[in-house]
Amino acid sequence: MPPRAKVLEAPVETGPAWAERLIGHEAAERAFLKAFAAGRLPHAWLISGPRGVGKATFAYRIARFLLAQQSEADAAGLFGAAAPPTELDMAPEHRVFRQVAQQGHPDFRLLRRTVNPKNGKLRTEIIVDDVREVIDFLHLKPAVSPWRVVIVDSADELNPNSANALLKILEEPRPSTVILLVSHAPQALLPTIRSRCRKLVLQPLPRDLVAAELAARFPDVKAQDRDLAAATAGGSLGQAIRMIEQGGVSLLREIGALLASWPKLDAGLLHRLGDKLGGRDQDAQFDLAVELLGGWFARMARIAATDEKPETQLFEGELALIGRMQAAASLDRWLALWEKVGRLFDRVRAVNLDRKQAWVAAFLAIEGIGR
Repeated sequence: MPPRAKVLEAPVETGPAWAERLIGHEAAERAFLKAFAAGRLPHAWLISGPRGVGKATFAYRIARFLLAQQSEADAAGLFGAAAPPTELDMAPEHRVFRQVAQQGHPDFRLLRRTVNPKNGKLRTEIIVDDVREVIDFLHLKPAVSPWRVVIVDSADELNPNSANALLKILEEPRPSTVILLVSHAPQALLPTIRSRCRKLVLQPLPRDLVAAELAARFPDVKAQDRDLAAATAGGSLGQAIRMIEQGGVSLLREIGALLASWPKLDAGLLHRLGDKLGGRDQDAQFDLAVELLGGWFARMARIAATDEKPETQLFEGELALIGRMQAAASLDRWLALWEKVGRLFDRVRAVNLDRKQAWVAAFLAIEGIGR
């Protein structure tokens, strides 16, 4: 590793590119370092796992590590080859750390969705023209590093044309290049893309590790709120943080109180929550509410199918509610209902329908099974 660069005044930035630490996933880091030390580094890595578990953070750690390496001649120096590296850590004031985070390193590219200049909005997919620019970049020799590195965040957003364009460079890799593909749903990628990548699967984090990290980051948040965020995160630290920062904990309690009134739903609470989610500039809250409701139905199905006894009730009366739902209808019927409700919410977001109306309609359908 080169010596630490001069400390620069850091701008206020957040996100995986600026994350100094990776919580958990030591086995995945060891696997990468072992491949690097063996001198047989695969040219493409598929980093998969649940959303918010640290995949992009891990990819940036690898990118910084590779771009900070010295050439073989420089690394040997007067005393022979250096010992194999044992970690990917890099201080945020390091020159390479900041260059990568700011996308200013000449040997680094980030492939992601871009803004459509025609309407000024972020595209819904990665287009083929952006992939071609990356391919042109990879055909050049490294400028200041022994490596050229590309992060694809995320590969799930490649459209068919851009996926096939990327496949070509995976099939005929350039020397001294590494492509890091982040994927939340690798099974949906082209089999030919998956087959040409070394796979690293990041597992959900233990709940106690998520809870400890939340306590360190949010000491002023009530312990019961942090516990609820950790309990609903499914091993995703990113999701747990989102629950606290975006008001997900209080939103879950409101949804839980509404569900707990089933089979005769509290109409006043339903409409108040609908007004809140249907208000102007409430797209993020609506999306989070839909996600929480869907997550709860998945939890209900799991408990009903396995007789699992959860460590914590997410809201008062949750287990009693699940018992009433089991007595009222089969699990298949409940799952069919949620598929129908899920399609309704998908249409709402796709064509910008009235969110309150959709929210009320969804709960009236839930109430209908109890009649």
